[in-house]
Amino acid sequence: MHYFSIHTQSGEHLGFLIMLADDENENPPQSGRFAVKLQSETPPQDTAALNALAPYQHSTQPLYWAVEKDSIHLFDEQNSIGRLRQEFLNIGDQTLLINDISGLI
Repeated sequence: MHYFSIHTQSGEHLGFLIMLADDENENPPQSGRFAVKLQSETPPQDTAALNALAPYQHSTQPLYWAVEKDSIHLFDEQNSIGRLRQEFLNIGDQTLLINDISGLI
């Protein structure tokens, strides 16, 4: 399982991205499911970034990820949602920063 914190490019903390691999023994894992948990303590001022993530916090559809070349594709059963590449999360028209915090938890 991998945990990432999600931030705007100006540094506002938005929440977390959690990724669970289909096969934890595969090195590196190639696919799995993901979830978004938004920060609830202090609403960010960047509402566009928050609105890009909000539909996925309480999604009733499973959310998936899969490695594609040099990035990770995020999708549900019907639509492409976004892409992770290096330290960037592109979702909707937003480019957000992610930090791997798996080793800290």
